[in-house]
Amino acid sequence: MAEPVQTKDLFAIKTLSQPSMAGETVFFLENRVDEETNTYIAELKGLDLRTRRQVRYGLPNQSISQYALAPDGSALLYLAQDAKKHVQIYIQPLTGGSPYALTALPDGVDSAQWRADSAGVYFTNTSYPQKKATKLPQPKAITRLPFQMNGEGVLREDGTHHLQYLAITGKMPKELLSRPDDFGLDAVDPSGRFLALSASPDPFNPKDFRTGTYLFEIATRNLTWITESQEHGEFIGAAFSEDGTGLLLWGTDNHAPNVAEHHIWYFDIEEQKLTDTAVNHHLEEGPGEIVADTQQKLSERMAQYITADYFLTPGFSHGRIALYEASTDGELREAVGGDRHVTDYFVGPDQHTVVFTYSDIETPSVLAVYDLISEDEKDLYNPNTSWENHHTISGAEAFTFKSDDDLTVEGWYMKPVGQAAEKKHPAILYIHGGPLAAFGYTFFHEMQVLTSAGYGVILINPRGSLSYGEDFAAGVIGAYGQGDYADLMNGLDDVLKRDKQIDPKKLYVCGGSYGGFMTNWVETHTDRFAAAVTMRSIANWVSMYGNSDIGYFFNAWELQGEWNAPIDPKKYWAFSPLAYVDKAKTPILILHSEEDHRCPIGQGEEFYTSLKLHDVETEFVRYPGSNHELSRSGFPNLRIDRMTRIMDWFGKH
Repeated sequence: MAEPVQTKDLFAIKTLSQPSMAGETVFFLENRVDEETNTYIAELKGLDLRTRRQVRYGLPNQSISQYALAPDGSALLYLAQDAKKHVQIYIQPLTGGSPYALTALPDGVDSAQWRADSAGVYFTNTSYPQKKATKLPQPKAITRLPFQMNGEGVLREDGTHHLQYLAITGKMPKELLSRPDDFGLDAVDPSGRFLALSASPDPFNPKDFRTGTYLFEIATRNLTWITESQEHGEFIGAAFSEDGTGLLLWGTDNHAPNVAEHHIWYFDIEEQKLTDTAVNHHLEEGPGEIVADTQQKLSERMAQYITADYFLTPGFSHGRIALYEASTDGELREAVGGDRHVTDYFVGPDQHTVVFTYSDIETPSVLAVYDLISEDEKDLYNPNTSWENHHTISGAEAFTFKSDDDLTVEGWYMKPVGQAAEKKHPAILYIHGGPLAAFGYTFFHEMQVLTSAGYGVILINPRGSLSYGEDFAAGVIGAYGQGDYADLMNGLDDVLKRDKQIDPKKLYVCGGSYGGFMTNWVETHTDRFAAAVTMRSIANWVSMYGNSDIGYFFNAWELQGEWNAPIDPKKYWAFSPLAYVDKAKTPILILHSEEDHRCPIGQGEEFYTSLKLHDVETEFVRYPGSNHELSRSGFPNLRIDRMTRIMDWFGKH
């Protein structure tokens, strides 16, 4: 008999990521959440396509964060922690023999990529001066902005960032570049001439938000800024052509702060010319922007060449993430599509075999293969077959409706599983974060838990969401709580007409981040819901301006639609749910992480204090050692607690 999906299934579900291929072997990471250690585990595996036999790589008990196959197929490099919890580079020969540590750096390694001839590894790392051990508390002096980052806390200012090279038979790295500011190692030129780096052109200017792409010439160590022509540009290198004459970039000119579409750009190295291919136009963002809670350690690969002129790239459209075959001239053709979320991919050495991983609403993760010539597709491995067969998994009904201004808005309704759907039942309006994100055709463990508990779940992509084009994404700019609020309420009304079994007296609302802001807005603008849960929320844009790691620029972009606009306390307060707290009536649970630097816990504290003083039934739960990513990658036991509290609060009301 099939079981309902429960919170504890967080520990049973596995996901796959970072596929690659050499000969008849497909490599990938298999990710799981470990209950005993309360951590996340990623195992590096290889699947033999002929025998379907799997082999695990790496040392025992290692969890691997990133890996790469040598260009000649002779070995794997991977990143994992050493005994001192520092991330190091390990080499795993594929011709036999055990893996060995290539580095033993005291501050660890940040990222690594193979040299084109497989003879060595380029890597980045950050070093810090040695400090004398002391039992006395020490002050932290801050001179830069931003000075904090979610997941990191207050940023150190005494680090030096390095680009180094180390032969796989060597012991001493060779330093190629050293800077006081952070930078990314994005791509390696197959011809051996260049590396693509990404960095801020003015790193210590808090009003400069550009990310430039730089060509680093290995022989001369010269840096060439190839995106200088884009005044507000934000770019990363995606892939070099096989002959090293061109570089694909993933980026935006940011003509509209924070909502300008990301495209694939092409830089002709011989002609020194940068072109916007317009590929990905209306295919907003990459695989990480779809809202879900199961995927881990994705490669975030944005392009890979197939031929000299054609490449593969992911695109996000109407809740679907597909793979598109595209050209540097702007041609675009869907290759791997459907109502699903292609989570990761890799083009094999034959340039027509694509190994990829995908998820859909009822499937957590599958490894598959697709042939670009024959257009044949085949599933290779589903790590959750047994789990899926023993659980009742909810599907979703996609729908569209007309909101205010005759705007077409998309959503999904997930009915309670089993016979509960045929009886009067409660329903939850679940609001996503961002707002530049979107619900879509992907597996969401928490939503399955809620439908198994007897709730209908309503998922809506209001204006401000991704995957519907730039104008739709810009619909929330300078208008938070206006058209987006109307979209959510109109969508709720539409679902109530579609499913007469929903009890209108048992409607609930919840959301996190932007969804937490909107839940707070709902709390202070209507009493139609029986209860609410707000998570990692925003209640007061005035205090958010200075306390958040992004507040001083995000507020200007989102509430004013301008670069570096001066603080506008009156406008910020008008957009703040706290300003309308005297209208709040709905019982509300406030969940917040104590180390959230994106939407600081002070936001929850301010809202809780004001609600209590206005005699609104409320409870405030603080999660220690946790940041803004609690629901996706936080301590597993706290993720379980969070889901349980949401259902308990709604059950109580």
